[in-house]
Amino acid sequence: MIEPEVATRWRSQGAFDRTATLLIGTVAVLAALLAILQATNGLASTRAQAQAARLSADAAAKISASMLVQGATLGSQQGALVLGMEAVSALIVATTSGDAGLYAVGTANQAASGKLTAALTESAATSSAAPVDPYAAGLMSASIDQLNAQVTEQNRQVDLANETGARSQRAVLGLSLLTLAGVLAGIAAVLGRGRAGWATLGVGWVTTGVVIGVTLLTVL
Repeated sequence: MIEPEVATRWRSQGAFDRTATLLIGTVAVLAALLAILQATNGLASTRAQAQAARLSADAAAKISASMLVQGATLGSQQGALVLGMEAVSALIVATTSGDAGLYAVGTANQAASGKLTAALTESAATSSAAPVDPYAAGLMSASIDQLNAQVTEQNRQVDLANETGARSQRAVLGLSLLTLAGVLAGIAAVLGRGRAGWATLGVGWVTTGVVIGVTLLTVL
């Protein structure tokens, strides 16, 4: 017949072993889950950062190219307008003074101004057409609405990178705490079912509870 004291020790030892085993199993499951979350969010953050950088560089290139094209077109149109105004002035003076040579110059300049204006209009309409490649055409023909949409998407990617990066950092924190919980479980197993063993096991469970909270914050 087993004495009551011996039976109590066996039951205590069994409870201690079950608690320690459950702690180790919980730590293993959480470690696997946090490793997946850290890898997933880390990759998502890196991808979003790269996308944001690409959009930023592309927007800057579009602004520079479109400003260059618009500036060159405006300057040429101003030159054509000045030529036309000079032609009109020459015609007025030639008509008043009866200068046939000046009249011919004014007529020629007026015709040249008209042709130049027509050519500039056609050039502006086809500046982003073939044989220009699609990317260069997109740079030259970028509109304000397109740039605003691109900046909005860039900001969204930056926010996504920050959010997933924070989740990845929380997962790393959880993994670090899990390492501590695993060490405490090992120490508790060495100490046994005494007061020190139970105390160490309790601290391990508290640490694991904190990790569970960190995991929930990472998932949600």
